[in-house]
Amino acid sequence: MNLKTELMQFSGTEHYYAHNFGGMTYTDGVKYFADKVGAYWFLDIVSTELMLPADKEGFISIHLVSADSKAVAKADDGNYNVFWTRKIEYTDCPAGDWQFYLTNRVLMLPSEY
Repeated sequence: MNLKTELMQFSGTEHYYAHNFGGMTYTDGVKYFADKVGAYWFLDIVSTELMLPADKEGFISIHLVSADSKAVAKADDGNYNVFWTRKIEYTDCPAGDWQFYLTNRVLMLPSEY
């Protein structure tokens, strides 16, 4: 089974996990993603750079697009109005477009919303 399929199995969450920075929590699905691909660095970026915009907007959609050992993270208001972009020069994150939602200081997978 591939990671996209595995992530689609998460619906809601049983546990919330506290991140060390910024007062963010995250769901079972996000924890699974971070554990599976070693992407706790991504949670650090979201927590330190996107909490204030998320508090202001109320809801943001985050895409992490990775390919060829590089990635770009983008955040939008849920209506495709991108207001933040961050280039990652090196990552071992698997290739793909990984989407997350951040609302009420909780980072989650779209299937957990």
